Amino acid sequence: MTLEKNIRKVKENVWKLVEGETAYSLKKYKSRSTAVKVEYIHRQLHAIRFPHIVPLMTTEDPLFIMQPWIEGTKPVNFRKRIDRTDSLLALHALHKTIEQIDWDASPFLHRYQLLDKWQDRLDRFVEYRPACEKFLDQHAINEMIAFGNNAMSVLKKKVKNQAGHTLLHGDVVHHNILRDENGLIRFIDFDLACTGPPGTELALWTHRVMPNIGYNVEFLFGEQVALNDMDNASKAMLLYPNEVFREWLHLFSLPPDSQERLARKLIPFTENAVSAWPKLWYDIMRMMK
Repeated sequence: MTLEKNIRKVKENVWKLVEGETAYSLKKYKSRSTAVKVEYIHRQLHAIRFPHIVPLMTTEDPLFIMQPWIEGTKPVNFRKRIDRTDSLLALHALHKTIEQIDWDASPFLHRYQLLDKWQDRLDRFVEYRPACEKFLDQHAINEMIAFGNNAMSVLKKKVKNQAGHTLLHGDVVHHNILRDENGLIRFIDFDLACTGPPGTELALWTHRVMPNIGYNVEFLFGEQVALNDMDNASKAMLLYPNEVFREWLHLFSLPPDSQERLARKLIPFTENAVSAWPKLWYDIMRMMK
């Protein structure tokens, strides 16, 4: 008896494959090196029974990664305290795998070059300034660039002394952190995984959370007490307006009609960030003393 197969495209390089009563997620990578890296990470984590991943299935094509399709999963919502708490606990657990796996010894993982990436992001935002002025007033643009430059000056003094590298997921956006129907947090899409100090990724997670809580960093650190263990270099990363730069650079990669639609969301998003950043800066600098 041959099982009936059904395949549906979910996004550009991801499909849902159904064989009989069993469903799978099938993802195709452009780069074999990325596919090998993702498979390596999953095999290592599976070997130590790390619970916060979706297992891999064997495929004949090395560019494909196949995993069971888990029904009932939902991306975490950073507006909810329970999702902030549980996703942060799972992220801590991921970082603690360094106690069992020497991630820095892997030939498939590179070290996260945060300063280079953020300097490039700031430089490109400055280059797009004329295009940005079609959507934002000059004050907002000046403020974001000034905060970016000042943050980079602080970071260049702080980050060089960081140590203790472990596995970083690399892209802790909400839709890469799923809650299954049993309440378990699962990480997907390790495409950008690398090694680095755990505080770096805690800062990146905090960047994703802050717009959902009105940039009230004091509230977040009071709610998630584990964040208070971040070193000053990681706290200094919160000074950099990463999400604003990232979103606008994404906008300028889109066709003009798509830019107009996204800009309607990004304008109030940016205005909120600009108004909140002076207090955020003050609070972070005080935490670093």
